[in-house]
Amino acid sequence: MDVKFELSKESIHELGKIVQESVKKEMKNLFPENLKSSTEEQVLLNRKQACKLLGCSLTTLYYYQRDGKIPFHQVGRKIFFDKAELLNHLKVESKF
Repeated sequence: MDVKFELSKESIHELGKIVQESVKKEMKNLFPENLKSSTEEQVLLNRKQACKLLGCSLTTLYYYQRDGKIPFHQVGRKIFFDKAELLNHLKVESKF
């Protein structure tokens, strides 16, 4: 059973706008503006690299993530840590 859809030019244009807006929204969720810096290059770390930087185990890093104690970014099933965010977070936490 073949099903065929015919769209008018206006419908195609509107569908294109919807897709474009959705993609922009998702890109902003993945890469918020506060991560972008014109003067610094963003360095993303994997879990092992973040552990080395923080001096903790993978298990401890997981608990920090789960409890919201450190900032992280998830793309699909992969977890990344922005080095500058981690270092800044450590500075903020150590002031208390």
